[in-house]
Amino acid sequence: MSEEGQCTIPGTSPKVKGERYWEIDAIRGLSLFGMLFFHFLASLVMFHIIEETGDFLFYYRSIAVVSAAFILIAGVALVLRYNRMFGKPMAAYYKNIAKKAVILFFIAMCITFLTWLSSIVIYQNDVFIKFGFLHMLSISMLISIPFLRFGKWNILFGLIIILIGALIIPGIQEPGWLYPIGIHGADFLDHTPDYFPLLPWSGFILLGVGLGNIFYPKGVRRFSVRNPHALGRFFAKIGYGKVTLVIYLIHMPIIFVILWLFSVITGIGSI
Repeated sequence: MSEEGQCTIPGTSPKVKGERYWEIDAIRGLSLFGMLFFHFLASLVMFHIIEETGDFLFYYRSIAVVSAAFILIAGVALVLRYNRMFGKPMAAYYKNIAKKAVILFFIAMCITFLTWLSSIVIYQNDVFIKFGFLHMLSISMLISIPFLRFGKWNILFGLIIILIGALIIPGIQEPGWLYPIGIHGADFLDHTPDYFPLLPWSGFILLGVGLGNIFYPKGVRRFSVRNPHALGRFFAKIGYGKVTLVIYLIHMPIIFVILWLFSVITGIGSI
């Protein structure tokens, strides 16, 4: 990203405003599909329909790859958004990102409240989402704003954050109130079903910003890609920004109701 006062691209013409690159939406949609699958597996465990065997955990832990891809694409999308605001002041571009991040964080806090309420009313325990995927994604977007000017150098910054989060932070357990960045006690994960600390996960959004500046410099695709086939169009549709958010928000209640009805009707499993 440049330091210019407006979102302009010297020497190039802006793409048609609102144009989307189907491959970005398709990767996001594929990642979302993977997350739905893994959340379904987790729900089967919650209803005691399947057990957390070694084989189950082997497949379930691969959600890390799916989540990383989703966050990385979010970083690339920040670069593409730069192009869609062509000609507007840079302050408006940053404000646009911050506004979206604040909305996501509000939704995340609503999820925290609802899961906390259900933990008291339904499960009678203290297991609820304290810092989940949307918490992390929203704050990571805010963190990325001052880094956008560094363009492809964000690859380096992202890798540093990922390495710190993967190699250093796990060895630190105090103070426990720093769980948003990855510092927590040994039993913390037993009390939250969805946990995505800023270290290492925020590193992937910076990695995406860096890669976006290489492959989509200032929002313009620098490589050729074929038109999508039916499967590509399908994943691109569910990977469209607003559609993705709606699916992400409603899929768990739907899965819960379906498994609850299945349990009541068949007698298999229970909450």
